[in-house]
Amino acid sequence: MFETVTPSLAGDELADLDLLTWPEPPPDRTWADTAPSGIAALELDVDTADPACLSDAQLIDAMVGFERQAAWAQARQARIVAEFARRRPPDAKDMAGTDRTCAASPYAPDEVGLALRLSRWSATARIGQSRELVERLPETLGLWQAGRLDERRVTAICDATRNLPVDTARAVQERVLPRAPEQTLGQLKAALARAVIAADPESAERRHTAARRDRRVAVNPEPEGMASLWALLPATDAVAAFGWLTRLARGCGAQDPRSMDARRADLLAALLTGRLTPATAAAPGGSEGPRPVSPGKPLVQVVMPFTTLLGADQQPCELVGHGPITAEHAREIASDATLVRLVYDPRSGTLLDYGRATDRPPAGLADHVRARDVHCRQPICRRRATDSELDHLIPFPLGPTSEANLATGCSHDHHLKHSPGWQVHALPDGVIEWITPTGHRYRSTPHDYRDDDDPFPQVWAARPPPDQPTPQHHDPADDPPPF
Repeated sequence: MFETVTPSLAGDELADLDLLTWPEPPPDRTWADTAPSGIAALELDVDTADPACLSDAQLIDAMVGFERQAAWAQARQARIVAEFARRRPPDAKDMAGTDRTCAASPYAPDEVGLALRLSRWSATARIGQSRELVERLPETLGLWQAGRLDERRVTAICDATRNLPVDTARAVQERVLPRAPEQTLGQLKAALARAVIAADPESAERRHTAARRDRRVAVNPEPEGMASLWALLPATDAVAAFGWLTRLARGCGAQDPRSMDARRADLLAALLTGRLTPATAAAPGGSEGPRPVSPGKPLVQVVMPFTTLLGADQQPCELVGHGPITAEHAREIASDATLVRLVYDPRSGTLLDYGRATDRPPAGLADHVRARDVHCRQPICRRRATDSELDHLIPFPLGPTSEANLATGCSHDHHLKHSPGWQVHALPDGVIEWITPTGHRYRSTPHDYRDDDDPFPQVWAARPPPDQPTPQHHDPADDPPPF
């Protein structure tokens, strides 16, 4: 193991260090939690020269160590690129609104592209992002250099803030950066979407209105005699359509050999070509086609603060199974829906228990757990909770069928939990800890519905209009084991 190196040491300062008197590292230091630097890279290289000599746990730590070193090197390179671009100023100072993506000489990308073997477009993008980090988002650059962010997450932050005014961009950065090092790319993008809405709700609503006008359907050729049918729809329509297809697919029965994806694809084709109609599929005594696992319109859940529902503020809302939406969009949905009052804990931001416990989750409890978790509770899985199974953290009947002992898990991670060497434990405040066969521990924190400035512990969930029967979720007890 090796020591933590102060990130500010570089160049001639490192040359002045007496390596023979370098202090001994702490005994519990690992490659995974060592600050990246030139010295750290050297020692990591030496210590991992023969991977066959490393234990499984050391291999995992080495992966993380090299990932952090790569991030450190990329961040240092970004500073170099930005400095080079500064020395190649543009001819015109009014760069806004032009077709050039960075405020540098039009020939600076050619120099960078030749040196790094990049196309001119890629070199221009590299220069633009480097300058954006140095001049507008230095805190993001600092975390990147510390090895706590990778290039994909840094790019996501830059992409989300690029067209925002400086003050707004920095407000978005301030909101997402504390949790960004622990998030996957998908989790960070969801946080960024919410932060952008929160930073400027009016502009976000204007962008949504403009995007809605661009809804369309397209067909594209694919290899091997296949084609893709693509639709751009308002998020609520897309979520509802997918939910209806899923319920019809489940209605095909366990004996159907097709995968769920194949069932959905076949049903979509049958519905759109007239071979299967919604009326036929939904008829209780119908003999043609599958029947949905529950009647009525697909469940669409929108979670919003009570003050936003009343129009007192413009806080971001959540379309369960999709992500953040604007307050105006959420109120539009709520105007044609059944409202169900839910409550979340103002201290932790998580939904509270319905107070129901049986040997199998009733519909209310199942709806609550899925709305609470939003995604599969494996720490890096983004599978939607609405498509996932309900799992007892402590197996039933040793553990109760209660909110605290239930979590959503996609089919893969449901089985992973029961694989040899894996352990899953419930911790306080809704945290779930996963322990891998190498002993590494990873935590899944509950989805936080709070807005940072929201003091109100009430939210409202929009459901289908009351003239339709309330749909019932698929009962997880019907799923194959493990339960």
